[in-house]
Amino acid sequence: MLLTVTLNPCVDYLLRVETMAANDTNRVKRQEKDAGGKGLNTSRVYAHLRGVTIATGFLGGATSSFIRHVMKEENVLDGFVYVEGETRTNFSVEDESGNPPTTFNQRGPTISPGEWLALKEKVGMLAAKAEWVSFGGSLPPGVETNAFYELALIAREKGSKIVVDADGAVLSESLKAMPDFIKPNTPEAGRVLGRELKTDDEVIQASRDLHTMIGGGDRIAVISRGAKGAVMTCGTGTYVGISPNVKPLSTIGSGDSMIAGMLWAMGQGNPPAEALQWGLAAGAATALTDGSAIGDKATIERLLPEAVVKPVGS
Repeated sequence: MLLTVTLNPCVDYLLRVETMAANDTNRVKRQEKDAGGKGLNTSRVYAHLRGVTIATGFLGGATSSFIRHVMKEENVLDGFVYVEGETRTNFSVEDESGNPPTTFNQRGPTISPGEWLALKEKVGMLAAKAEWVSFGGSLPPGVETNAFYELALIAREKGSKIVVDADGAVLSESLKAMPDFIKPNTPEAGRVLGRELKTDDEVIQASRDLHTMIGGGDRIAVISRGAKGAVMTCGTGTYVGISPNVKPLSTIGSGDSMIAGMLWAMGQGNPPAEALQWGLAAGAATALTDGSAIGDKATIERLLPEAVVKPVGS
């Protein structure tokens, strides 16, 4: 079983307009609404691949009902801790210019010490049943930057393997727990290493450095690169992955989908190099959706032969 932990989930609203006009009335041509959060996306793709998964984190207020509905519809088990505050709603406005959308992200509810303690107890209980526990996303107010580190130690004590997909200080703190699998994107990897990663060789070396930082051996360090694919270092070496050539409609959730595809494939007995191929196909499948959906099993399987993974130097 896969357990995902999303401490600051949200409802995402995307409004599409012809031309974004500041300080004026904008006519909405189309709107999309979805449950958002790294762990939620990972669980949904994992469930689409027919894996058993449960999602936990903080939910509160009326907003939480929509997230619970989406998770139930997509066969993700509900392990959330309910809090007094309101789960956040994020808004994005996208026009036809081709530029990135304008986003308005709320901070999320302030978490009390009692709610944090309840979440730790919940993770300990659920991790005892999970092969993998995946931590990802931002932190709500009231939660310290070492949150994933603390939770990772609890999960490992229960016998689970750890995945972390985070940024900045949260990622840096998480690395102290020596996770079994990390997946920053290129800018996130550069920030944790303290240097810019501009060339292919720099990204390859960064994946090796991150692999060393988390203890080397059979641990896995993947740097996702969007349409350019990914670079992975694991116990059998360093690999470059090339994503299927698709025309993306939205990149939201593609990195989370990559994690789901890899975890599912490894759960089927595939080695990391073959798992990366599944991860690339899953990320591309989600990129083909409009942002209010996630990659499905049929699309992932169709794209799988187009995902190429090669050892560095081959």
